[in-house]
Amino acid sequence: MPIYSYKAIGGGCAHCRDGFDAMQSMSARPLAKCPQCGGKVKKIPARCHGHKNILSNSNLRDHGFTKLVNKGGGTFEKTT
Repeated sequence: MPIYSYKAIGGGCAHCRDGFDAMQSMSARPLAKCPQCGGKVKKIPARCHGHKNILSNSNLRDHGFTKLVNKGGGTFEKTT
């Protein structure tokens, strides 16, 4: 099951004020209230961290691949 992040709308308690995580099925409705204090909460969009452009020229070159770019007319240029 995925883990979703929530944060209090307004004050909140120590549990929801700075945000908390909840494990829920993907078909479950987002939480509307803090499970501790019952205050209103909102779902925080997930952030992607640490993603590297795996098709960058430098990454391909570092891993021994060759990248060719189509220049048209059946000709290709090596970019890595």
